[in-house]
Amino acid sequence: MLLVRRKFLSALFIFSLGVLLTGCGGGRETNSSSTSSTLSTETGNNTSAAASFASLSNGETGAGNVSKLPIQSLLYSGSTTKIYAHLLGWFGSSSHMNVGYRSNDAGQVHRQVADMISRGIAGAIIDWNGASSVTINSTAMLLRTEAEAQDGKFQFAITEDVGALSQFAMTNHCDVTDQVIADLNYIAANFATSSAYLTMEGRPVVFFFGVDTYYIDWNRVAASAAGNPLFIFRGTGGFNHVQSDGAFQWEDHNSNDPFDMQLAAQDRFYSAAVANPSKIAFGSGYVGFNDTLAGWGTNRLTDRDCGQTWLASLKEVSKFYSSNHQLAALQIVTWNDYEEGTAIESGIDNCVYLTPAISGSSLGWTVGGGNENTIDHYTVFFSTDGLNLQQVADVPAGTHSFDLSSQASGTFYIKAVGKASFQNKMSPGISYKQGDHSPSAALSVSLRGSLTVSASTSGSADSDGSIASSSIDFGDGTVLGGPQATHTYAAVGVYNVVATVVDNGGASAIATKQVSAKAAASGVKILAPTNRATVNWPTSIIASANMRNPVAAMNVLVDGMAVYAVNDDVINTALKIFTGTHQITIQATDITGATSSSSINVNSEPNDLAPIADVVAFPLTSVGPHTVLACTMNSQDPDGFINAQQVKFSDGVTVKAAGAVHTFAAPGTYSATVTVTDQYGATDTATDTFTVP
Repeated sequence: MLLVRRKFLSALFIFSLGVLLTGCGGGRETNSSSTSSTLSTETGNNTSAAASFASLSNGETGAGNVSKLPIQSLLYSGSTTKIYAHLLGWFGSSSHMNVGYRSNDAGQVHRQVADMISRGIAGAIIDWNGASSVTINSTAMLLRTEAEAQDGKFQFAITEDVGALSQFAMTNHCDVTDQVIADLNYIAANFATSSAYLTMEGRPVVFFFGVDTYYIDWNRVAASAAGNPLFIFRGTGGFNHVQSDGAFQWEDHNSNDPFDMQLAAQDRFYSAAVANPSKIAFGSGYVGFNDTLAGWGTNRLTDRDCGQTWLASLKEVSKFYSSNHQLAALQIVTWNDYEEGTAIESGIDNCVYLTPAISGSSLGWTVGGGNENTIDHYTVFFSTDGLNLQQVADVPAGTHSFDLSSQASGTFYIKAVGKASFQNKMSPGISYKQGDHSPSAALSVSLRGSLTVSASTSGSADSDGSIASSSIDFGDGTVLGGPQATHTYAAVGVYNVVATVVDNGGASAIATKQVSAKAAASGVKILAPTNRATVNWPTSIIASANMRNPVAAMNVLVDGMAVYAVNDDVINTALKIFTGTHQITIQATDITGATSSSSINVNSEPNDLAPIADVVAFPLTSVGPHTVLACTMNSQDPDGFINAQQVKFSDGVTVKAAGAVHTFAAPGTYSATVTVTDQYGATDTATDTFTVP
């Protein structure tokens, strides 16, 4: 059973009259002069993500206003580590989700490079699928042009992805050595000649991702590749690769616990890097992982934890490196893989919301919903019209008040400026009137019926006058007049309800409550899918829970195996339910450890055609007299693609690869049996029997 933590930081108001503000996060002095801006500028999309990009069920956050503090600031003090971002260039093609832009658009590449530079990123490492992959290759060409235009301020490099080799593997019995050589020579001629191409030790750097699922004679590759490139392989094992010049870390997963940030895997990589000082090490930083919306996904999940995973993955570097022992480079996993839930392009949600209040001449605010360790500082703004802003001061994180005694009457906003790449959060505006005691806002919220919430501000009061008006913002775009309002949400979820009350003098007060819109019935209620439903990917999983004590966690189990979890009392996500008839169980756990559950049965992907397995073993005498290469590339799926292969040899050895290399202990007659799995979990097996002379 997965136990998860629901995090709320509910900071007390800190009111201090005449507070002397002497600095803010990052050592900046208080801003003593007003800077003009607008509310739309301070809250609008300032990233290269499409303005139309909306939040996804896999945790990706809709395009927002993002902190442009350098990502390097999240590493150890005195770090000189170069930060690179892993870039995907396949968006805009029909085989990938619509994120609002085409990757092979010159304007989009320009925006991405500009955004990366603004966050302190030194370059982009593009995932490349070969020259025949038109969209990706043209994106890489545009990246070269854009990088060259930055006058040495930005670099780029190529990662050869396994997808570049698949077609050749089908025609050459899974031996892709010649294709790797051809690709490296293409890279040398078309990319590595650029003044902006990433070089280390005077040599161009090429990364490899997943290519060893096929057979590659790396000694021949190294001898034949033009340009004398450095070869960088994935993971801790990359340091020991036969032709390794170094390794890069990625993001790992724990199928039993999505709240495992996989810091132990980071430690193993950095330990290996320290033990191999002659090899180049690219560390990694990541926000999380969720492949439920990827066609090739298998419900792999590393929870974002409101940005704590991002902070922790980067902080792990400091266990092994310091200003006296620098990590040379680190790769962000990833800039824009929206399908696997790793993108930071649109910003990282820290779940924070601010509630301002005025007491006398002191402006204060509380921080709710997330952790203040994601905030660099606060900026106080003043407005006379609710549109145009004047920056009044920067306030350090940890301080939640500002003295208004020298300020004119008007509306004040507080902006929580996040640490590097976190989305900034703006408070609601609160009106201050000199000489007028601000009212006190009271907000009560209750679940009235399924997805229906009632809210009231009737407990609000004004010590020197009366409440003239009130409004209630239900957090989904619906704003109703108070003091009483009822609203039915369109979707299960957690929403921030914000009440604003205004007194007869024009001063205002604000109250915020976080509410779960859910079924009113006790226990666990599964709203989607329905029992005995036929479902197809992506399958919406919508459920809620009410228990005697507050609900701490909800888990999704398929046939008794945990596949998803949230630290809340509602679930509204999408999962891949593999082909066949399955039982889906939603289990809720309250803060005492008590559980409640509900189950349904579904028939998933009934029209999925099973794959057709094929395996042929070939002698690989160049490796050894008893070595064979069992190739599965003639396997096929009539209505999709092969998502996984596993070859089991008759001497008991199992290899998970499309081209499985195995050396037998002695001559004899053996067999190789492959099990292939398509993208929906359907399987097929085939066997080849052969003689090893």
